Amino acid sequence: PFLIKEVFQPTRVLDLGCGPGALMHLLWELGIDVDGIDFAQSSKELATLQVRDRITVGQVADTTLKPDKAYDLVVCREVLEHLTVLQVRQAVANMTRMTSKYIYVTTRFHPNPASLLDFTTQFDVDPSHITLLNKDMLRLLFVLEGCRSRPDLETRMDWGHKGRVLILEKAGR
Repeated sequence: PFLIKEVFQPTRVLDLGCGPGALMHLLWELGIDVDGIDFAQSSKELATLQVRDRITVGQVADTTLKPDKAYDLVVCREVLEHLTVLQVRQAVANMTRMTSKYIYVTTRFHPNPASLLDFTTQFDVDPSHITLLNKDMLRLLFVLEGCRSRPDLETRMDWGHKGRVLILEKAGR
């Protein structure tokens, strides 16, 4: 959370796929206005009292949950690998719609893609990881939605050096 605050200097953050709101709570402690969306009702039930009412139960691709450009940072950590390719595309469009500035994504990528469009459904790590995209393909999906890649910020945010971070900035800023 300190790194998120330092790198992005956000005032309003949306944690898309927030689970029980652990990151939300830590950002809240740092004085950041934060909301979350998660598909599971149990996320709200397990969240701390400080962020519980800030979690909306819904799907990551639902365009009716939050207004356009409502957040200067949309965070989506370890979610996309649990979605179908179509749901990933919809989630990318939704993240781009909801941010006014930055998108911070972490996900697992295809370990050895043969082409840009290659994806895998291998279950080596977790059987709920149903789509592992080519990293460049996911980046391209964001670019097609009006974002530009920020490899300088990716390097700063990839503190674990796992190569699973994408940072996008809304174009036209």
